[in-house]
Amino acid sequence: MRICYITSQTPYGTGEQFILPEVLKLKEKNNDVIIIPIKPEAKLAAGKEPEAIAKDTIYIPLFAFKVFAKSLGYFLSHPAKVFNIVFKIFKYSGTFKKVLKNLAVLPKGIVTGIIISKKNIDHIHCHWASTPSTVGYIAASISNTSWSFTSHRWDIAENNMLVEKAKTAKFIRVIDDPGYNEMIGFIGEENKNKCTKIHVGVNMSSSSEFFREKRDNFIIVMAANFIDKKGHIYLLKSLINIKDKGYKVYCHFYGDGPLEESLKNKAKEYNVDDMVSFDGKIAHDKLIKQYTDGKVDCVVLPSIVTEDGEKEGIPVSLMEAMAAKVPVISTNTGGIYELLRDNCGILIEQKNAKQLEEGIEKLINSKELQKQIAENGYKMVINEFYISTIVDRMAKLFKD
Repeated sequence: MRICYITSQTPYGTGEQFILPEVLKLKEKNNDVIIIPIKPEAKLAAGKEPEAIAKDTIYIPLFAFKVFAKSLGYFLSHPAKVFNIVFKIFKYSGTFKKVLKNLAVLPKGIVTGIIISKKNIDHIHCHWASTPSTVGYIAASISNTSWSFTSHRWDIAENNMLVEKAKTAKFIRVIDDPGYNEMIGFIGEENKNKCTKIHVGVNMSSSSEFFREKRDNFIIVMAANFIDKKGHIYLLKSLINIKDKGYKVYCHFYGDGPLEESLKNKAKEYNVDDMVSFDGKIAHDKLIKQYTDGKVDCVVLPSIVTEDGEKEGIPVSLMEAMAAKVPVISTNTGGIYELLRDNCGILIEQKNAKQLEEGIEKLINSKELQKQIAENGYKMVINEFYISTIVDRMAKLFKD
């Protein structure tokens, strides 16, 4: 089957690493997949996975004279079709801001549709219910190709033409129960049959052994961009008493973002800067190798629900650690409970540094608890989040 994946940036940027295993597994299962990011950057993301799909990626700038000229040429030869798309954008976008966002990607959508027609693509799949799926919606209209999209969390709440997209899409994928309920709330019961829950999947470690490299320090990893939703500050606060109790703990922060400098200052203020390092972005495959090589004792993600309602779906960063038998600690927010239920990880309340401190301390003091949580987490991921099974379900929906 010939499939086109429309992404926000993949294989560029660092915010969509969860898409890479999905595309690679589809290709491994004898599908031809091309990738069209709507906002490609100049350089590929770091790591072997982006390199592996780069050769199948079509680089089309979001704003460029050639894109505008080609879309204008199509409009001049097919004015009725383009006018109909523009009419739908104005009718269903909901707010003037969303109208402008969707019109901004109209030339990209038209050019994408032309390419899809020339390459005889069987199906278009978009990640995000926001403007990537608007590009997919436009491209499907231009090329008369079936299409679908994966929604995550904030993009559902944005409600960018969701009713119209639901009517025209072959299916809508949501990744967790809260997302399913939220999506149905927007698209209505009459479109409920279009909506299906399929988790984001991850690869499993080639070894099923619980292994830790011998060392003096208890090593924690938090791989998350420095934004409010991720709750870095609560991990820093939890380290204050952990240090006072004499535990040898070291925490690696991987990522970047607007809060990085303020968090570095907080680490100094809390006198825990000797227990943490801000290591910048890390290639996806290198992070996974740290897990599988037994170099990490625990992965922490103290996510919160922000004041404007932003929250997690089911974080891939936790799944990947669990797939490598690394115990995890996270908060009971968004869709995280679906992943960590049944003692598959340590669940704490959001914004509670004391509970996080206690969870870390429990793991430090009990190898047996580490192993038990790691084993339970591994079973959860292989049963419900294994990328091979996920991709089989996706491919069946593409074809049916």
